[in-house]
Parts: sequence; structure tokens; C-alpha cells
Amino acid sequence: MKRYLAAAMLLLALSGCGSSGSSTQLYTTTEDFFAMDTYMSVDVSSEKSESAAEDMAVKIEQRVNQLDAALSRTQQAGDLYKLNHANGQPTEVSDDTYTALEKALEYAEMTNGAFDPTMAPLTDLWGIGTDNARVPAQSEIDEALTHVGYQNVKLLGNNQVQLLNGAQVDLGGIGKGYAGDIVHEMAESDTSDQWHVLARLSGNIEMYGGKTADSGTDNWNIGIADPDDNTDSIAVVSLRDGSVVTSGDYERFFEKDGKRYHHIFDPATGYPADSGLRGVTVIDPCSTKADALTTALFVMGLDKGMKFCEENKIAAVFITSDKQVYTTSKTGDCTFEFLGEKKGYTYAE
Repeated sequence: MKRYLAAAMLLLALSGCGSSGSSTQLYTTTEDFFAMDTYMSVDVSSEKSESAAEDMAVKIEQRVNQLDAALSRTQQAGDLYKLNHANGQPTEVSDDTYTALEKALEYAEMTNGAFDPTMAPLTDLWGIGTDNARVPAQSEIDEALTHVGYQNVKLLGNNQVQLLNGAQVDLGGIGKGYAGDIVHEMAESDTSDQWHVLARLSGNIEMYGGKTADSGTDNWNIGIADPDDNTDSIAVVSLRDGSVVTSGDYERFFEKDGKRYHHIFDPATGYPADSGLRGVTVIDPCSTKADALTTALFVMGLDKGMKFCEENKIAAVFITSDKQVYTTSKTGDCTFEFLGEKKGYTYAE
């Protein structure tokens, strides 16, 4: 619930029906649901009718739940559960799972393993976000690392996947991003109406069609959370379509002997990434890409992360542990407003 509330606070401005400045009546509905181990919410506005908005919202919920069932590591009927328990044998998965794995491996390669979809052994070992969170022995971490490496995932074609070397796949790092892209595709492909969709998928915000029917003034305003108080924001980005995805060390963590251990692991060490960052936000048309890159950039740290973003034209916002806020040049493609000065943050332009 904590993660959902923090994500919900990212949205600073919502449209209602018949927003001012728009001559077109909008019929808006909100659907709240639980999927992918978090609370989610989708606002759908139709230019035709309230029932049309309600039908689309329900379809989105059903589709996200379908993805959840396929990508879950814990649901025994799910693709990932079957794959992870196949003892290295080739396993047939659904189109969704195969595509998500293709994307995961693409971004793992792109980031030289800073994002890695085979972190399940470490996730289970540390138990962060569960009642069994602990600091494992170094020997346990070393053993888990022998099974980590995206190169152990083999896509064999025809939806067949094989895991080598005892690897275990966890798509939690891109699952909600993939769901965001699916939501976008649903709204874009259904030409029976003019849709306006805002989906809050935990730390992932997906937007389609603007918040009003006035294409000139209908950007969504999305807040970037303050790591010290994730019910407040230190910046706002404004855009009409696309995704805003944030990862931070404040989302899931525990403390032991005065030290914070968070859920974003460095695949090279097996420990929570000690990169000097508190949060990373990526703004991109592709939600899956943004989801994977927030993790990778957090692991890379500020200097490597900024260099990576400039080389690959990524719009990103970095928040450091000493309260510095950095943006990449690509962020200039959307409106960015810094709000953190009164909270002790410095915008390092």
C-alpha cells in the first residue's frame, strides 16, 4: 500500500469531466485494482459516453491481470513459475512472456548487465519487502551470484525458453513497464472513441491522449517524489503522451544496525546498489524501456548514468544522496519544473 500511495502522489494534476478550456465533454471513470503485487489505478475518459469509459477501464484491468498471471513468479499456473521450475528444460511460454523476455534481454545487453532479469536468487535471499528481510552471509551471496547472468536465458524461438546454470527469471523490473505499453496500445488501437488514459502502475505512470480534449493545453503534470517524503514532490514534468517511471531506495527497504538495505541490487556485487543515488526517473515513449533503465541507471550511479543517457538520448532525472538533482539534455523535450529548493535540494543544471 505504501508503494501505491507514493506512486499516486506522483500525479499532481488530474482532469475531471468537461475540463475548462475544452469544448468537448469528457466522461471519466476510475478503476482501482491490485495486480503485480501492488495497488494500481487507471483513469479513462471517453468523448462518447460514460459506459464506454467504464468498459475500457474494465478491459484494461482485465488485460493487466492477464499479464500478471503470465509474468508472476509465484502463481503456479504462470509462465515464469513453470520456466523457473523446469530444471533447465526448454519451456513454452505465452506471447506476452516471450516478448517481455526479449525486451528484458535487449535492455540487459544495452546496459551491459546493469539491468538483469535473472536476479531472482538474490531477491529471494535478501527477502526485502517481506517479513523475512535479512542481511545474508557473504557465502550465500557468492553462491546466489553463480546463478545470476542474463546470458543464461536462451530464447529458442516459437515461444520456447531455456534457463541455463540454475538461473531464475524475475521480470518485476519491467513487468509494470510492459503493462504500461500494453495500456497505451489498447487506447491507441481502439479507434471507436477518442480516449484519454492515465494509468498509475505503482512507480510507473502511463499517459495517452492528453488529460483534456483540447490538444493545445492538455499535458499531464507528473510529480517526481522526494525520497525523504514520498508524499511530496521535488520536481514536475509535463507531457501529453508517454511514460514517467521512477525507481528509488525508499520504495522497499529495511534497516539493520543503522544501515539501509534497499531492493535495487547491483548484479556485480549481489548487494543493494551503493551508487550515491536516492532515485532515478526516466521519461520515455516506451514504458518497458523506461522501467528497465531506471534500475540500470540507479546501479550505474550518476556519472556513468548521465554518460549513458547522453550517448543514448535518454530523458532522465537523477536525485543524489546529497540532495542534488540532475537532468539530462533530452529532458528538455518535455517541460521540467524544479520544486525542491525549499526542501534542501539543489538543481545542478
